[in-house]
Amino acid sequence: MAKLIHTMIRVRDLDRSLAFYEGAFGLKTSHRLDFDDFTLVYLRNGESEAEIELTWNKGREQPYTHGDGYGHVAFVVDDAKLERERLISQGHTPNDLREFHGDDGQLLARYFFILDPDDYKVEVLERHGHYQ
Repeated sequence: MAKLIHTMIRVRDLDRSLAFYEGAFGLKTSHRLDFDDFTLVYLRNGESEAEIELTWNKGREQPYTHGDGYGHVAFVVDDAKLERERLISQGHTPNDLREFHGDDGQLLARYFFILDPDDYKVEVLERHGHYQ
């Protein structure tokens, strides 16, 4: 059976991205590979074995384009409202807290989005129902 181990995003400012993912989501470097032209840094926390791989192509100045195919990375937290407030207190600007409800009015999801330093969308979902 296949196991998801990481997803990769390209970043322009490695230090800024490392600070964002550590401060916002508690991700720390689990593995780092430095090469002449690029660096790969794998991030994770104790909540999951899956990692985000940050790829820093040294010397790149122009922003990466995300095209119309990229969606987002998602994290689950115990309380989305408190997490949003914590991120605001760190100086971040997450979008408004939103909710999805089913046809019967039942809460399906409570969430918000935030952009990382390279404008990748990151969804933060409250632990509920499918999102555990």
